Amino acid sequence: MRKIINTTLLMLCLGNAIAQNKNASILEKIEVIDKELNTVIEKSKAAGFAIAIVKGKEVIYAKGFGYRDLENKLPVTTNTVFAIGSTTKAFTASLLGILEGEGKVDFDESPRTYIPELIFYNSEMNTQITVKDLITHRTGLPRHDGSWRYFGADTKKEYITRIAFQEPIAPVRTKWRYNNMMYMVQGAIVERLTEKTWKESIEQNFFKPLEMTNSNTSINALKNNNQAAIGYYIEDGVNTIIDYYDIGAMEPAGAINSSVTDMSNWMIAWLNKGKYNDKQVLPNAYVKAAMSSQMIVTGKLPKKSDAGTFMNNYGYGWFVKSYKGHYRLDHGGNIEGFTADISLFPTDNLGIIILTNQNRSAIPQVLRNIVADIILDTPETMNWMGYLEGYVKNQTKVLEVEPIVSTEKSVHVLNEYTGSYIHKGYGTFDVVVENDSLFAKFPLKTLWLNPIHPNVFETFNFIDNKVYAKYQDESINFMTNFEGEITGLKMELERRLDPIEFKRVPLKIELMD
Repeated sequence: MRKIINTTLLMLCLGNAIAQNKNASILEKIEVIDKELNTVIEKSKAAGFAIAIVKGKEVIYAKGFGYRDLENKLPVTTNTVFAIGSTTKAFTASLLGILEGEGKVDFDESPRTYIPELIFYNSEMNTQITVKDLITHRTGLPRHDGSWRYFGADTKKEYITRIAFQEPIAPVRTKWRYNNMMYMVQGAIVERLTEKTWKESIEQNFFKPLEMTNSNTSINALKNNNQAAIGYYIEDGVNTIIDYYDIGAMEPAGAINSSVTDMSNWMIAWLNKGKYNDKQVLPNAYVKAAMSSQMIVTGKLPKKSDAGTFMNNYGYGWFVKSYKGHYRLDHGGNIEGFTADISLFPTDNLGIIILTNQNRSAIPQVLRNIVADIILDTPETMNWMGYLEGYVKNQTKVLEVEPIVSTEKSVHVLNEYTGSYIHKGYGTFDVVVENDSLFAKFPLKTLWLNPIHPNVFETFNFIDNKVYAKYQDESINFMTNFEGEITGLKMELERRLDPIEFKRVPLKIELMD
């Protein structure tokens, strides 16, 4: 009996020792991570960023770096609120996952079952597209982002009417193509089935049960939050404030604003079969399906520079990849002034969230890989800090802008180009003459037009009565009939298709007495 007791005590002591060494190892890794991160602000030229690392049900590291407001030197903390962009998509898809668990929606059913007025470009799409196709980006539709980036809309209903006129590039389920509009449709389905707004459903199903007390779903709420970060982009090597971007009715694709503290709770739920504090926030069956490969994104072989990363698939609002032998889910988010990345390593019980108030920043992905290499003990196959420095060097390069010089005179008198230009899949904009110049006035932006070939104009962003020579936009090619009259124009608003054609309607001219 004494021998058994002594053996038991020895095993307990060994177990405690192993546990202590394991904890010490994690602590040592955290110290290495902290040391690495402290150099990032200087190397990245970013205003600030925040990071949180989750292991199982615990946050093992969370910290803010730099400033959420450069001018007033307000520091980033773990509660600083950033726009998280497209990482919103996993939230939207999860609302459908909850409805599926309640038997209110069938992923293999047509979305037209729930929104009868939804019509696609052709009969094949109308009969074959399912709800699952919307979630996994396999409808055959390319982005068509110009429809909301240039034109906007007040309601989801208005966007839905445009979809019938948006051309696909491939048959249903044959190619993966990212499409924000299809996530807007998912939000519309949620609203139709619940009789609640998308915002209300997000708050009730996720923010409240996950204790995401500092998160919101609108630009007004972001502006009124006393812990909100200001967004920046780099112009001529200097951090410059950029206005918050309100995506309006496209909200299910990217409207959430949150902090790394709040997003940690979201990651904990995903790493624990949909549970948070023993409450089932997400259906376990949905979590398993969402984390599984539902569509191949690309079948390309791994890059020599990053041979450990292979398999590029998509689940429900998540990219599914292999990172150096570890199963990884991730999704990035880019919206004016902000960049985000959230990654989950389900088999390693690891989650990493990085948010920054720098436009199109490399920080989130680079830091994700650095942290993963340290925590998972994987070999560093690439100098990630060196990559970041190279990216930033190119991003902060001061460009010498050549003066804008017209190489051609307009074939027509400028007034002959004026009119309203209409495409049912995008919207309507006006071409007008002001101060002897031609302008294209879209609902959400204005472009200055400069002739470069007969009936062809290069375009430049026109903001606050100033032409931005560095920020050239899509060229416009005006079309004529046999009589030489302007009948419409073409713009390359969707790079995977031929230029989008807009039909011209002449502006009404009121005659004076």
